[in-house]
Amino acid sequence: MNTMNMTLDDVKRVLAQAVAAEAGIPAAELATDQPFTSYGLDSMAALAVGMEIEDGCGLSDLPVDLLWDHPTVDSLSEALWNLMNTVPVPATADGQ
Repeated sequence: MNTMNMTLDDVKRVLAQAVAAEAGIPAAELATDQPFTSYGLDSMAALAVGMEIEDGCGLSDLPVDLLWDHPTVDSLSEALWNLMNTVPVPATADGQ
């Protein structure tokens, strides 16, 4: 899938699959509004999920605490989608 054309639902699906894999449950059984900790995810699992997010969404250098700042699939998928769709503001010719 071209990550440039991913919808919010696509991001949520990638994230749900990564979290479910770490939690050892089918993605269909994952409640996207429940905290990651309710599925037993610890810091090591968060790192693995972060790597899956980077691969699946075409992102890199995600903040280490992203999963803790956005502790559910719903909130994190929105944050990721926003990161993916943020267009940097180009600097003007005079540097301002």
